[in-house]
Amino acid sequence: MNAVSLNNLWTYIQGLSLTASNRKWLAEKLIEPETNVPPVLQTWEEAMSDLDESEKEFERGDVLTDEEFNTKCQALIDSFAV
Repeated sequence: MNAVSLNNLWTYIQGLSLTASNRKWLAEKLIEPETNVPPVLQTWEEAMSDLDESEKEFERGDVLTDEEFNTKCQALIDSFAV
């Protein structure tokens, strides 16, 4: 990906309303090593359970502000530079 594409991707991600668990999942996906193992598919029940949990987190207010999310992302990015 070129810099413009990466910046567009980052802008898109910043515009999403993500719960804390969604952000954690995204961060884990971004830092996990690339493998040739195909992803494990969820069952319908597992997907619905994850969705229910995300909605409960949102209702509890277990979300990050844009600033908190950006700070955590920057810390993650900085950790790669070490």
